Amino acid sequence: MMTPSQIRFFGTLESFIELFRGSEYSCHNEGSGECEKPPRSLKDPSKREREFLVTVYFFIIMDKSEHGNLVNTIQEVHDKLRKSLQISNDPNKVWDEHVREEEGLRNKYAKAMLKLATKVWDGKECRIDWSYKTCIDYFFCGGMERFLTREEKIRELESLSPSSRKKRIRELEVLKEKKIIGFSNTANHIKKQYLIKNEKLKLLDIGSCFNPFSKFPEFSCTAIDLTPATEDVLQCDFLHLKVQKTIDDESISKINFYEESFDVVVMSLVLEYLPASEQRAVFCFKAWQLLKQYGLCIIITPDSKSVHCNAPMIKSWKLALEKIGFKRVKYDKLTHLQCMAFAKVCRFSEVDITTCKSVADLLYIRQDFKSYVEDFPLTDDRSEEENQNICNQFLELPSGALFQI
Repeated sequence: MMTPSQIRFFGTLESFIELFRGSEYSCHNEGSGECEKPPRSLKDPSKREREFLVTVYFFIIMDKSEHGNLVNTIQEVHDKLRKSLQISNDPNKVWDEHVREEEGLRNKYAKAMLKLATKVWDGKECRIDWSYKTCIDYFFCGGMERFLTREEKIRELESLSPSSRKKRIRELEVLKEKKIIGFSNTANHIKKQYLIKNEKLKLLDIGSCFNPFSKFPEFSCTAIDLTPATEDVLQCDFLHLKVQKTIDDESISKINFYEESFDVVVMSLVLEYLPASEQRAVFCFKAWQLLKQYGLCIIITPDSKSVHCNAPMIKSWKLALEKIGFKRVKYDKLTHLQCMAFAKVCRFSEVDITTCKSVADLLYIRQDFKSYVEDFPLTDDRSEEENQNICNQFLELPSGALFQI
């Protein structure tokens, strides 16, 4: 099937049909876009084939147009939040107004996200599959033991003198070459104590939109969202959620969460929705509170650039999460995504909910440095180049919610 860019190039329905007849256009003037018509010696498509091609043609054209409208809805909400923050310089005020006064806008956003996830991005490079495979490897296929063994070796090497460290590194390299390195006794013991056989992993999906992880039998899912798109997602303002220290039978409800009660916390394409870095820090700290020790926090952020372009930002995020009490277990740069998994290694954090600002500056995104306050209204049209850049970034993002909380 042709891509939208090919449709734009070939233009008409007749040209589209010619392509499927097996002929090629030879452009003799690339700059003007003029093309030489192919010979019409091939058999014309049958009526049934032509009807099929007409359907495909208009499906692609309409899909592209609808996709652009949905992307604009998402982008305008993000721009509005960041512009409001730059005007007021008060993150709490901006967020409270967004929650209290902009329900209609949030509902429009949620519907756009659901449609993008289930109709446009379905089948593309998938954050859900990456998260699932990462969890299965970590909890059931030796990932936790490998991580703990690695961390144990790092601590051992750091405690040695330079000469002793070199000697120990050579010993470890020899063992690796002979393929006789196994998991440490400590790692095996922790894993044995952590997970009861056949027990489902308790997963909290923050900014879930439509509860995509519920399809996996290995998870017992709790999906929350500021503006849910489906009924199986709980409405919750995670930024203002108070994490309970102990379970009180009298106060148990669907939206009461307790410290160290989840095996997995997912924040996939969520942190970018938040207009202020200190709000992102609060999200990360609460995720740390909710995870059991050695539980897994999955963070996914959109990035269509090369792996090196935003490397300083990813390194900064890693440092922030380590200050909170995490260690990175896995990192992958996919075509349009930065995918990270962190284990909760410390039960006591360097920060608390009142001092999250100490790591906030590390959790920046590039939009934080863009000026949204101009002499013209926010709703003014963007340039064609800006629209194209936005569409290119959204075009092949994976299934699932984006920036929704």
